[in-house]
Amino acid sequence: MIRYTRSFINTKNIVLVLIGLLLMLFLADITIAVKRDKEYVAKQISNLKIDGKIGEWERAEIVAFDELKDVGAGLPNAKDFKGQGRVAWSATDPTRIYFLVEITDDKLQDINPWNNKWWEDDSVEFMFDFENEVIRASLVQWTLGANGEDLSAAASKANTEWELVVDGDNYIYEVALDASAARGPNPGNATKGNDFKAKDGLTIGLSFHYNDCENGSREHQIGWMPGQAWDPVAYGDLTFDKEFLDVEPTGKLALTWGALKQ
Repeated sequence: MIRYTRSFINTKNIVLVLIGLLLMLFLADITIAVKRDKEYVAKQISNLKIDGKIGEWERAEIVAFDELKDVGAGLPNAKDFKGQGRVAWSATDPTRIYFLVEITDDKLQDINPWNNKWWEDDSVEFMFDFENEVIRASLVQWTLGANGEDLSAAASKANTEWELVVDGDNYIYEVALDASAARGPNPGNATKGNDFKAKDGLTIGLSFHYNDCENGSREHQIGWMPGQAWDPVAYGDLTFDKEFLDVEPTGKLALTWGALKQ
C-alpha cells in the first residue's frame, strides 16, 4: 500500500510539473504572438551627423504623426499642428538610434521648468520597449522640449545628442539617443535596454509622438500609433535593417518643410 501511495505521489508531482511547463510555454507563446499593427524598418545611414542639416535623411521612410495617444478629443486642424518622423541607425555606433522629427505647430508653449510637467510643454517623446517584452515594466521614455533646451524623463546630456532647427512655426529635431549612456532622473524603467545594440533583423517596440500644448495644458498627444503611451501593445515594431540609404545631402531642408505644409 505504501509503495502504491508513493507511486501516486510521484506521478502527481510529475503531472504538476508538466502542467507548469505547459503553462509557461503557453504564456511564452502569447508574448511571442503579439504582433503590433505597424512596423518601421530602419535602414542605415553611414554619414549621419547631428547638425540640423538633414539631406542625408532623404531616402528614409516617413511616417505621419496622425494618431491620438493619451490626450485629445480629436485630431487638431492642420493649421494648428502637423508632424512626421523618420528613424535610422548605424552598425558602427549600435547603441544609438537616430531620429528626424519634423513638426509644424502654430504656437510654442514653454511654461514649466526642466523635468517638471514636461508633457504640458510642447515636446517630442521617444518611448522604447528595448527588450520587446510587451509589458509596461520594460518601457523607457526620452522627452525633448520644443524650446531646444529641456531634456526630461530618461534624456540627459550623456545620452542625447540633438539639434533643433526652428523657422517660424516649423521645428526640426535631429536626434541621436544612446541607450547605453547615463539616464536622466525620470526614465521609466532605468535598467531596461542598458545593453541595447542595434543589429540587422533586431526588432524592438517604439512609440514616438508629440505633446501639443496650448492654453496652459496639453491639448493633444499625437504619434504614429494610436493608444496609450505607456501601453506597449500600442507601439509599433521598429526593425533594424542592414541596407544603407546614403545620398548626397544638398538642398533638402526647404523641400522637407514644403512637404509638411502640403
